[in-house]
Amino acid sequence: MRPHAELDPRVALTGGAPGECPWFARWDLLSAAEREHLIAHSAPYLDIKTSGSTGAATAWRRTREQLVSEARMLAGLWSERRIDAVLAFAPPAHLYGMLTTVLVPALLGVPVWYQPSFDVEMPDISPRGLGVGAIPWTFRILARYPDFLSTVDELSILHSTATLPPEAHDLPAPGDVRITEIFGSTETGGIAHRTGETQPWTLFDDVKLLGDDSGEVPLVVAGPRLAGELTEWRTDDFVEVVDARRFRFLGRRARLCKINGLRVNLDTVQRELAERVPCADLACFPVRDTLRGESFLVRVVGSEPGLPHAVRAAAKELGLNPQSVELVDRIDRSETGKLRA
Repeated sequence: MRPHAELDPRVALTGGAPGECPWFARWDLLSAAEREHLIAHSAPYLDIKTSGSTGAATAWRRTREQLVSEARMLAGLWSERRIDAVLAFAPPAHLYGMLTTVLVPALLGVPVWYQPSFDVEMPDISPRGLGVGAIPWTFRILARYPDFLSTVDELSILHSTATLPPEAHDLPAPGDVRITEIFGSTETGGIAHRTGETQPWTLFDDVKLLGDDSGEVPLVVAGPRLAGELTEWRTDDFVEVVDARRFRFLGRRARLCKINGLRVNLDTVQRELAERVPCADLACFPVRDTLRGESFLVRVVGSEPGLPHAVRAAAKELGLNPQSVELVDRIDRSETGKLRA
């Protein structure tokens, strides 16, 4: 297991911290004035690349003011929570990582430990209030350390980049657990947030919905935190507008299939199958089907000969029949857990 190395907070603010190395930064040892000075004199802009999950990675420029503004909003989601320390899992080279791994702990003035992979030691701390900047496999890592979580009275988690995995519902934490999901992209920054998977998404205060306001519509937004010189951005997502400040997410365009006349969200199917089939990883991919027009295949990580049958049986419970089920050694994902194109 790899230990953490201490990192100068000024290095963390550059976004140039070694992404694959575990580190910690003691923001709590600086006064509020010192932290604000460092932030105010950090680089005037950062070029942040997309994750590469939907195509070639593209760099988008964000100003210091945009980054700090968004970090303050994210920190505000924890304003009523006790946060003594932060465990951060998102690489700072990505927008969500720069915000939750670097700027949010800096603004809160709490120590942060960056956990870039599974083979990293948990810090030797016993915080009563723990904040977590999560990506999909964070929950699997936390589940390995019930003793570490046993000291936590308030566990506050920010999660972004993907649908919550099944493990999010089974954390071995005895105290108060709150998971807040963030909806956004590198191009837009954070668009909306919610606490509870059945709740609609609520826009951040500086974001506006554009376009149609009824039925299934593409998500188009405007706001001061759009990257580069963008004034509005049409995402790859479809939503149902609830009112001027809320929407329900229906799915990404590339992840929606119509099978036998029924709309199927492959992200939802993937999550449901993962809950039913014990495996290292599992993913669904859209494919053309000569009979039904559209279908999907499932790739599952493992070598057990019974896994394909288990996947098909689970899919049948959902009223679905994948075109094929493939056993693979690994599934190609980005650093933040997204499926690559």
